[in-house]
Amino acid sequence: MSSAAVLILAVSVSIDAFAVSVGGALCDRTGRCRRNAVNAAAFFGTFQIVMPLIGYFAATLLAGVVAAVDHWLAFLLLGVVGGQMIYEGIRPESEEERRKEGGECSCPPDFFAPKALFIPAVATSLDALAVGASLAFAGTGIWLPAAAMGIVTALASASGVLLGRKLGTLAGERIMMAAGGTAIVLIGLKILLEHTGIL
Repeated sequence: MSSAAVLILAVSVSIDAFAVSVGGALCDRTGRCRRNAVNAAAFFGTFQIVMPLIGYFAATLLAGVVAAVDHWLAFLLLGVVGGQMIYEGIRPESEEERRKEGGECSCPPDFFAPKALFIPAVATSLDALAVGASLAFAGTGIWLPAAAMGIVTALASASGVLLGRKLGTLAGERIMMAAGGTAIVLIGLKILLEHTGIL
């Protein structure tokens, strides 16, 4: 595989992680932008290295299963994460929340905490799992593509956090929370539609 092909592949599989990072940063209330960027880069980048390796070395066992269900799993996982964020952004405030911080909503769960990042990292790396299996069947080496996917995704995820944080300062937190959740749900829908041939 040429260097250009490896780079194109790496950029392609990083797009979803970038978009999810932007969405997560839009609703973040921790104010820990640097930590969030590091966590996103570490989780999304690591999974984009590990998953294609798993797919590559277990291709004969997993390729058929992954091809059949990866888009549904990604849609379900991202739908749950994004749906929860939308709910937190649009639900009516309780009396206690109105009394806190001049009526602002209570802090949502930390999207970029390690345990919270696990599901989005898995969901956005399912394509990489299938890519690894495809490379195995094509007789192509895996180490360079896997490393490239991980590095590019790590950089894209960190950039997504920084971009989302900048956008989040321009609008209210609850609006940004709902917008971020909507973006994540749409990413899941895009994955589903692409794999079913509609897009």
